[in-house]
Amino acid sequence: MRVLIASDAHVPDREPEVPEEIRAFLAEQAPFDLVLYAGDLTGPEVLEWLKSLGEVKAVKGNMDYLPLPAEAVVDIEGVRALLIHGHQVRPRGNLRALAEIAVERGARVAIHGHLHKPLIAREGVLHLNPGSLTGTWGGSSLGGEPTFIILETEPTWTAHLYSLRNGELKKETFNLRI
Repeated sequence: MRVLIASDAHVPDREPEVPEEIRAFLAEQAPFDLVLYAGDLTGPEVLEWLKSLGEVKAVKGNMDYLPLPAEAVVDIEGVRALLIHGHQVRPRGNLRALAEIAVERGARVAIHGHLHKPLIAREGVLHLNPGSLTGTWGGSSLGGEPTFIILETEPTWTAHLYSLRNGELKKETFNLRI
C-alpha cells in the first residue's frame, strides 16, 4: 500500500499554490491507495487537487473553514491510525498528549500536522508529521522547505520524507517499527 501524507498547505491564505515541482512529482506517482491530509488546507483548491491523486481522508485544522471532521481513524493494512491536525493539544507538538488521544481511539499511529516541520518519532505510538506542503510559516515556524511523506507498507513500513530544496526534491527514508 502507498499512502501520501500531507498537511498545512494554507492555500490560498498564505501561499498561492502547492509548488509545481511537487504537483508534477505527485502526479507521476499517482494513484496512491490513500491520501491522508492532516489539516489546514484553508481553501478547497488543494483538496480538489488531492482527489486527483487517490482516495482522500482529510481533517480540519485550526485555520480551516471547510466542512471536515476534527479527526478520523483510518485503517492502513490492518493498523489503526489517528488522523488529527494537532492543535487540540498544548503545548504545540505535545507528542505525549497526541499519543494519549491515539491510544484512546485504539490507534498505534498518530498522523498530525500543525508544526509546519516534519517529524517521524516514537512516543507511545508512531508519530508521522509531514510538515507543510508549501513550506509556509506557522505558529511555531517561520517557514522553510515544502515537505510531505510517502508511506509504503510493503515489504515493511517505510516512510519517505520529501523536501523541496532549491527547486529539487530530496528524499530521506525511514524504516518504521509498527
